[in-house]
Amino acid sequence: MTRAGGMAARWGRAAALVAGLLAWSVRPALAHGITSGAPQLLDQPVGQYFLSVWTGSVPAAVGVLHVTIALHGGAAGGVVVGAVIEVTVRNASGAVLATAVAREGDTNKFLYEADVQLMAPGDMEVEVAVKDPQAAGAARFALLVGAGAAPGLAPGAVRLAALAALVVLLLGGGLAALRRKAVPHAA
Repeated sequence: MTRAGGMAARWGRAAALVAGLLAWSVRPALAHGITSGAPQLLDQPVGQYFLSVWTGSVPAAVGVLHVTIALHGGAAGGVVVGAVIEVTVRNASGAVLATAVAREGDTNKFLYEADVQLMAPGDMEVEVAVKDPQAAGAARFALLVGAGAAPGLAPGAVRLAALAALVVLLLGGGLAALRRKAVPHAA
């Protein structure tokens, strides 16, 4: 193999590595691309509708619990907009700890969102109630709320740092190769 062929093969492998790392760093979010939340209910029947619920942060911890809700079905079979949805959090003894009315999402108008303040860790039950004259109903799920964690790296920060380091290494290697090529060799 000639020197030029070897350089081309190295650059090809480097490009493939960068492309793979880039694809890995921008992989889809855990839930559905909006909340990066954990799925709690998927297509749960509620009246004539179907309800899906995701929660974040993952794992659930003391502080703000973000709840994202998708509601679909009904007579038309499509996405339901304009519904009144209430999120209620109860502790193990059944006492209501927090209640919030979900609003239509800011990012995606087909999703509803609510932020609920969790003040203590423990086993909780979350109820998502659809208050609609045609299809009222509720669905529940258990949620273990932790004490909270020290702030850490944002999701994807390690992948982004690895990608940046790889780009720096490749650029450094490319510049070194160009410098070697530019130096005249004594015959």
